Amino acid sequence: MPALRLRQTLPAILAVALLCSAPTRGAEAAEVFRLGVISEQPQAPGLMLRRYRSMRQYLQDWLKDSHIDVAEVAVATDLDEMQHWIEQGRVDALMESLSTTLTLEHKTGAIEPALLAWRKGQRAYRTHFFARTDSPIRRLEDLTGRSIAFESPRSTSAFFIPKLSIEHLGMRLRPAETAVAADAVAYRFAGSELNQAYWVQRGITDAGAFNDGDWERTPQSVRKDLRVFHTTPPVLRYLCSFHSRLNPSTREHVQAALVKMHEDPRGKAALQDAYEISRIEVLTAADQAQLKAWRAMISRLDD
Repeated sequence: MPALRLRQTLPAILAVALLCSAPTRGAEAAEVFRLGVISEQPQAPGLMLRRYRSMRQYLQDWLKDSHIDVAEVAVATDLDEMQHWIEQGRVDALMESLSTTLTLEHKTGAIEPALLAWRKGQRAYRTHFFARTDSPIRRLEDLTGRSIAFESPRSTSAFFIPKLSIEHLGMRLRPAETAVAADAVAYRFAGSELNQAYWVQRGITDAGAFNDGDWERTPQSVRKDLRVFHTTPPVLRYLCSFHSRLNPSTREHVQAALVKMHEDPRGKAALQDAYEISRIEVLTAADQAQLKAWRAMISRLDD
């Protein structure tokens, strides 16, 4: 009888064992989310990791109950590396300037701008083109056969936007190291916004271009000798984009966390540490219209 009872009860025991070993909701493997950024100082890759460390930890704590694990931030050394990562699906979101975001969107067709970040107190800015007060330059077309100072190749407001604005008019840009052509605009990189202003003031270049916030921060002793002759339409300060293949549920949870961060003192501090970000918000219809206009300019130049 004991053997018979054992045979009769064995299936029930096995069934209970299987139920006990089945994964519960709490034991499900977490989905991994990875944010990507591009380093402004490729020679110091650890800098961006330190900047975004608090933000990553905050998101990790916020999202753990949603079974989302936030991986270490992926720091690319340049735009080409980030393009490769996006195409491989190695990053789920990107935080970058308008120029980098739209360039990568155009090249990969795989990211979708969704959020805007207030950075350095600005939601958006305009690029000012300026010359000396005694300069004959009155409009962009007057730059032909003259020179302009940009900040650096990675700058949106002080290179990408002015470059796009000039080329949109059908004008050509050439490095100042080459022979200056009468039908082109020669450019040089000054390394900083303040240097741009100094160079124009001292006649090293005929013009410069950077955003309105930098214009206001330019010392009055320099600005008194300068004059703005052209201002661009608004440019969104900083964008967060999601990979088109990201799980919609994960995207929803991450987005909800990002737009709430500034309401929590710890989250607010993490944003400030990341990149002098004060808050993140959803792009409005007007924002999307601005992006559409800049996309059209980029597309026309590529055709």
